[in-house]
Amino acid sequence: MRLFFLMYDYLPAGRPDVSVLFGKELKQLGIESDLFGQLKAGKSLAEGRAWPAGVAHVHGGEETELAGQLRRPLHDLALLRLLEPEHRIIQVRDKIRTGLLALWIARLTGRKMTYWMSFPFAEGFKVRAEQVGASQGLGKQLFYRLRAACAGHIYYKWLAPRVDHLFVQSDAMLEFMAVKGVPRGRMTAVPMGVDLALFAQGQNLKPRPPQMTDRKVLAYLGTLGQSRHSQFLLEVLQQVRLHEHNAMLLLVGDGASPDEQQWIRRSIADSGLSEHVWLTGWLPQSEGLALLRHADIGLSPIPRGELFDVSSPTKAAEYLALGLPCVGNDIPDQRLVIDASSGGICVPMDVDAFAAACLRIFNDPVYARACGEAGKRWVAEHRSYETLAKNVASVYEGLCRR
Repeated sequence: MRLFFLMYDYLPAGRPDVSVLFGKELKQLGIESDLFGQLKAGKSLAEGRAWPAGVAHVHGGEETELAGQLRRPLHDLALLRLLEPEHRIIQVRDKIRTGLLALWIARLTGRKMTYWMSFPFAEGFKVRAEQVGASQGLGKQLFYRLRAACAGHIYYKWLAPRVDHLFVQSDAMLEFMAVKGVPRGRMTAVPMGVDLALFAQGQNLKPRPPQMTDRKVLAYLGTLGQSRHSQFLLEVLQQVRLHEHNAMLLLVGDGASPDEQQWIRRSIADSGLSEHVWLTGWLPQSEGLALLRHADIGLSPIPRGELFDVSSPTKAAEYLALGLPCVGNDIPDQRLVIDASSGGICVPMDVDAFAAACLRIFNDPVYARACGEAGKRWVAEHRSYETLAKNVASVYEGLCRR
């Protein structure tokens, strides 16, 4: 079986639910995929075309201006001309306008069409429209408002109810889409998973870095920024240090943009905690995981709201795969992971609640070790990409049989 896979993310594919799930695990099950999309800025054409599970085709490049965003469906329409007889399924990931084009072509050519919804983009466009003020120009403000209105109407009324199958990010997102009118039987929740082979590579620990010597280490992995309320991590550290003076915070990651990078550094300096915070900046994944193995607790605070409540956070599963107890808040999928695995403590996103959970783990080594062992077992059984791939493969096989 071979998929025709149109990507929202720019090529080369970097997200593990593409690079691992489709690039490795599904290929091993006999399902190959050809990727189609635009080239990420700063990447060579050879890099964009590097793809182990088929062929990657590039048409156009990353453009941040409005005109470039408007042109993306035209690039995809050109790519759709590359359909071949063995492409029995057309799959579109997070591209609403392109999804409508692909659905029309699938119906004309007798193919199946699936849509991969990793994020509620229609709601995201609404939030973006609210954030953009007149200071950015009336033209840009009008564009964002029109995009939000059109995207919601097209996606919920015309696209999602008509595709042959809809892949969603979590059970919460599945219920959200069921309320919108999509039959549950035509949806599959595929949460974010873990590449167990990658996480097993660092079992031979490197020496503990001097910055972490004789410290109780709280760790956070990922993007930092104002929209993620990352100052919350500093407030938790401040509260924990009232009772555990050796506590420190390891931040493996950075801001997504230069202004966010400046903001997190300024926030650390203003907090008075600079001596107790180690901000590594972006690191190769193997180096980041090697550092996390020396931590005591993994933190995963994610703001509640319309956008994130239907998400499938990766951090909790990654911490548990490392044998690291997780303290996270009650985003539905994250609550499921923590509670079902017994791999940590799930609390509301409240400084006192997070601090109390961290102190409980710090003060009870037996409990901490039990959390680490239980979490590691559960992730291997339920959230490895090898396991998730089998579920996804069964959907494609069923569509082709029909």
